Amino acid sequence: MSACLRRLAISAAFACSVSAALASAPAFANDSTAELTTGGLVFAKSPSVEMRSEDLFVSEKEIRVRYRFFNAASEDVTATVAFPMPDVVFDGPDTGIAVPTQNAENFLDFQSIADGKPVTAGLEQKILVKGVDRTAQFKTLGVPLTAQFHEAAEALDGLSPEHQAELRALEAAIPDDYDVGKGMEHHLAPSWTLKSTYFWTQTFPAGREIVIEHHYRPSIGETSGNMLGSTYLQREEFERYRATYCIDADFFKAAK
Repeated sequence: MSACLRRLAISAAFACSVSAALASAPAFANDSTAELTTGGLVFAKSPSVEMRSEDLFVSEKEIRVRYRFFNAASEDVTATVAFPMPDVVFDGPDTGIAVPTQNAENFLDFQSIADGKPVTAGLEQKILVKGVDRTAQFKTLGVPLTAQFHEAAEALDGLSPEHQAELRALEAAIPDDYDVGKGMEHHLAPSWTLKSTYFWTQTFPAGREIVIEHHYRPSIGETSGNMLGSTYLQREEFERYRATYCIDADFFKAAK
């Protein structure tokens, strides 16, 4: 596994472990009991159900997590179980985040099995701009929450000038102006953080252990850009490339 892939995998695994810091033993770790309130999901403790083990498998094709939970109480415990996904952070027009599927509500192909049965999980998604929840505002404007898909940028461009100015003032969208040979074009680019949490109601039988498993596809990413052919290449940058890599006119013409 390359160093870059290791960093991506560790980042994904760490982001999914955030809820561990929000609950103390013997509460859930990555899988946390949660309460659904009018403000969204709030992670909560469970005094009876303990996590006995957590096994994590990471590869460039799949991430799998397997938990063993034991209910020490004399009665069944039914609770909402929540699993937060890694944040998707867009902070400018040059942000590029690869996702393995085109499903806006399940872009990492997340799936769960609890006590041997497939889980139909609910999904809560929130948009944060500078730490403030702007989800309702974006839904009112009809802007998709998933900035990694081109539909979000298209929706921003389609807003009225007043609504565009409103989002720019919030720094929820920033100017993305460029010229591709047809004159200067003016666009807006996403600038927000998407938080996604899957949740479902789970019963933990009294005095028995159950296994909860998750698997999803990681965001690996790739790029095939060519700076030499870019209209953004400045003269001083070209001279640096030319001196460093001995670029002649024919090579530059072919690359461009």
